[in-house]
Amino acid sequence: MKSILKMFIPIVVFIAASGATYVAYTKWNAVERPNSTSHRNDTIDGVKGLSEGETIALPALMTLNGEQLNLANLKEERLLCVFISSRCSGCSMDAELWRDLQAESSKRGVAFYLVDIADSLDNLKRFSTTYKFEDLPILFDAKDEIGKRVEFLPQYILFTRTGEVIHRWDGVRRYDRKQGATELARFFQPH
Repeated sequence: MKSILKMFIPIVVFIAASGATYVAYTKWNAVERPNSTSHRNDTIDGVKGLSEGETIALPALMTLNGEQLNLANLKEERLLCVFISSRCSGCSMDAELWRDLQAESSKRGVAFYLVDIADSLDNLKRFSTTYKFEDLPILFDAKDEIGKRVEFLPQYILFTRTGEVIHRWDGVRRYDRKQGATELARFFQPH
């Protein structure tokens, strides 16, 4: 009888723990989290950086091929920059969103670039190859011209052609590709 009871207790504890974990997970999953894409406040409290309405001089940045691209000379009226770094633990999690943002930007006539800051060119090349986004338009801010104004990564900033910040989003986006059209549209709406 004692041996049956010894076997039965761990099974009961396991079932109870599994049930409690399931309940906690489903309740957590049903609650809107702060970084959820449906959350209207797209900046994280206390994170400084470029603000809406602020204007900066858009610099010339280096491509992965070593060519200079002057952001101030783009033909598009708006520019969406995603600031990243290989040292950013969450940056690679957004690669699927970056692909969809590039496609949506192209449809809307918005220039799109990933802008690497706080890295070396070799680290950037390894990072983009490792996470398979080397085919996206990537620029390197070697002189830290914009990067010094970006405090949190990844950070998404929509600029006008003249360098005015239209909107800023901080952090990893918890992107759901099934609801992608709605989520992507938010990046291009006036705020």
